[in-house]
Amino acid sequence: MKTIVALVDLSDLSFKVLKQAHTLATAFHSEVIILHVLGKVPVVVDVGLISPVVMEEPTATVAQEQSEQLLEMRDSLIKFGVKARVEQLADARVQEVLAETKRLNADLIILGSHHHSTIYHMLVGSVASDVLKHAHCPVLVVPSDEVTAAK
Repeated sequence: MKTIVALVDLSDLSFKVLKQAHTLATAFHSEVIILHVLGKVPVVVDVGLISPVVMEEPTATVAQEQSEQLLEMRDSLIKFGVKARVEQLADARVQEVLAETKRLNADLIILGSHHHSTIYHMLVGSVASDVLKHAHCPVLVVPSDEVTAAK
């Protein structure tokens, strides 16, 4: 296993994804590519009773802050002896992300899975689910720590 692609969304779950990437990269002497999608940002437009949400390109400040976070993640892996680099895609869909992992010759994709409701998955879907269905290589899914109450 030469190349591990860690898909991160810069949430708290990203730390767990990188921890798994570090463990496997150390064991197999792999390179870790931290892949992030710079997505559009929801903005609420105030037009009265009904305020629609409009998706806009992130500001230069937001893009810079996210780039800095990614570089910190990369540096933390390098500090512990893991060869690592960062790739960022602008507003990419799952198919584009998967095409990029293939271009990068990923031997393993690691990503996190947030706990969402069934309705959310029906309406929005799940990146983890789509990656699992269409990936060209093995996928390791790291669950979040969120616990739902059993009823």
